[in-house]
Amino acid sequence: MIKREETMKVIINRLIAGILFGILCGITLFVTSRHFVNQEVTPKWFGLIAGVGIAGIISGIFHRNLYIPLKLVFIPMLLCCSLIVLRDYFVSGFNYQLMTQVVCLLLLFFLLQQMTVIFPVKYILGIMVILTTILASYGVWEYPGLFISAKHVRLTGSFDNPAGFTAALVCVLPCTFYFFRNTSRTVKYIAVFIAILLFSVIVLSQARAAIIAGFAVILCYLLCGKYSGIKWKNWVKILLVCIIAGSMTGLYFLKKDSADGRIPVWSSTWEMIRDKPSAGHGYGTFNAKYMLYQAEYFETHPESKYADLADNVLHPFNEYLLVWAEHGIIGMGCIALLYFLLIRRYFREPSHIKFIALLSMLSLAVLSCFSYPFKYPFTWLIAFLNIALICPPGKVSSYRIVNMTRAGLVSIAISFLSTGVSLMKAEIRWNTIAKQSLMGRTKEVLPEYDKLYKDLGRNGLFLYNHAAELHEVKEYAKSLLVFERCVRYYNDMDVQMLLAYNYKELGRYNEAEKHLKLAASMCPGRFMPLYQLTELYTATERTDEARTLAQQIVDKKVKIPSATIHAIKQKMQELIDREEEINVPASESRTNVEPINKIQPRQGNLLENETPKELLPP
Repeated sequence: MIKREETMKVIINRLIAGILFGILCGITLFVTSRHFVNQEVTPKWFGLIAGVGIAGIISGIFHRNLYIPLKLVFIPMLLCCSLIVLRDYFVSGFNYQLMTQVVCLLLLFFLLQQMTVIFPVKYILGIMVILTTILASYGVWEYPGLFISAKHVRLTGSFDNPAGFTAALVCVLPCTFYFFRNTSRTVKYIAVFIAILLFSVIVLSQARAAIIAGFAVILCYLLCGKYSGIKWKNWVKILLVCIIAGSMTGLYFLKKDSADGRIPVWSSTWEMIRDKPSAGHGYGTFNAKYMLYQAEYFETHPESKYADLADNVLHPFNEYLLVWAEHGIIGMGCIALLYFLLIRRYFREPSHIKFIALLSMLSLAVLSCFSYPFKYPFTWLIAFLNIALICPPGKVSSYRIVNMTRAGLVSIAISFLSTGVSLMKAEIRWNTIAKQSLMGRTKEVLPEYDKLYKDLGRNGLFLYNHAAELHEVKEYAKSLLVFERCVRYYNDMDVQMLLAYNYKELGRYNEAEKHLKLAASMCPGRFMPLYQLTELYTATERTDEARTLAQQIVDKKVKIPSATIHAIKQKMQELIDREEEINVPASESRTNVEPINKIQPRQGNLLENETPKELLPP
């Protein structure tokens, strides 16, 4: 009877763990909501926060057994997170968003450690494979346009762009390899079919970073005969490596301009690193400082062939460079230590499941060299799951420690969940008032922005939108005050443009000129900063400079043709023609060029490509 009760408890615990894991995966893969400013990414993060909080409470109440994370991995992770939070606190005060995110990730890691012990690993991998197969199937239907989307890029699934979509697929691709050695022939065939499906969808997406990561994972699996069961002759191995290496090299020419555009980004990020190589600039400072370095790069390289490719940059397209820029050598050392501990742990106790987890980590490592996979919560879930599989926890035998830890887990989960819900409400409210403002109720919603500062006062995009709303109702001085805070967390060409508009309306033309020039240096390929600078020179009767700049705009190459750019060039040509017809010194002439449809700074300026600025999660 006792054994039967124990068996039932084990079954119930496994069932609870399996359901919770499936929910966490489903949330981070599929959840979207129009109630948030960014309807694809932000809901996934808040869904993960809610899921982790609820899972923590349930685990603390129902799970009688407890497993502690391996000290060699968990303690360095906890130490790094603590240092990031403390440094940010001493520099700029307590950050609710950062603290919530850090606690969420630590709790997620702890819970995944428990699940990998309670719930059979093959079912964990099976859940991920099934869910990503559904995601990939959606991509197959999306590719020919059967699903109509407002986004301009196909194959994004429930994500905001192909980077997040393909990152999810390529991280789970190695999990299908686990079932290749299944005793059931049917399971083997299904696993092979799913692997082909996942990689085919990745290729169709044309996401080069994911394709390279997929090639790397497949190559490592094929060459490891111990687990793949395939024994190759040496000349076949060499041929296989050459074929895959050639294919990976050919990806450069798939989108050559896009690949070349990353060179100045990496160069500017390196200059940012050189200024503070040891400790870095601090958490979240890339969005605040990077564009200033990009402007300096193009000022010192005015003839750069990459100038026309430059755009607003929110990420260096390399997770390692981002960590180095924000956290210095200390942050890079932590990553190197983590990789070392995982590899050492694997070679000490190698197994098939650990090899699969290591391949998944390899895909993340390769992705991180060319993309931004850790922008998405599912990637964090996969990374922590792999660590849990490679470094399994040890069981706690002391009932006192178990009960104390369970009580602490429930307390932390409740407190953390409460803070997360508060932040989620603030995000939803922000989205609501932003939509009300677009319907012409800007003055009515401005007081609501002030109420949201407690929760969103360190969100750069929230501050940018608040400043834009103040500009819209002609509160230029107040808009500048908000921008003083905004540039601490977020600064790009659009911010500089809106600053210039405010200064121009206040009659402070020197400051307006300075910000317009900085905006033009940040993105030399853009026409709007130069056009507005020409308008400023015309308004202040600096017609020589206006004419020179107008000629520069007329001669400027067009990267993406549009009606706005055509109108700008036409206006500038009219200005030049008018000056030539007057036949007097340019310094004595005056040009009255009507401004092109003035930019409405709502959720980001509409620039010449008519694409609104994307709002990212906190």
